[in-house]
Amino acid sequence: MSLRNLLAALGAIASLSIGACGSDDEEHEEHQQPAECVPITEACHDVDTGEPGPIHDCHETAHDGTAADCQAVASSCISLCEAALADAGLDGGGDGGH
Repeated sequence: MSLRNLLAALGAIASLSIGACGSDDEEHEEHQQPAECVPITEACHDVDTGEPGPIHDCHETAHDGTAADCQAVASSCISLCEAALADAGLDGGGDGGH
C-alpha cells in the first residue's frame, strides 16, 4: 500500500469516527478500546496536537476504530508516531498519557 493510499484510508476512517480524545482520565476509563488499538494510542497520544493529519488520524483510529481498523494501520501508525516522538525528544520516558 502506498503512503498516499494509507493516508487516504486513514482520513476516511477518521472522518467516520465520532468524538475526540479528551484529556479527562474518566473519559478514557469509560472507553474500552480493542487491545489491537492500545499500542497505537500509546505511541500517538503525546504527539497528536489535534491538528488534521496522519498522526491525528492514527490516534483517532486507535480510539474509535475496531480491532480490524487498528490491525490494518498499526505498523505504519506506530512507526510514524514513534518517529514524531523521537523528533520531539519525547521518546523513552512516558506512558503515552494512559
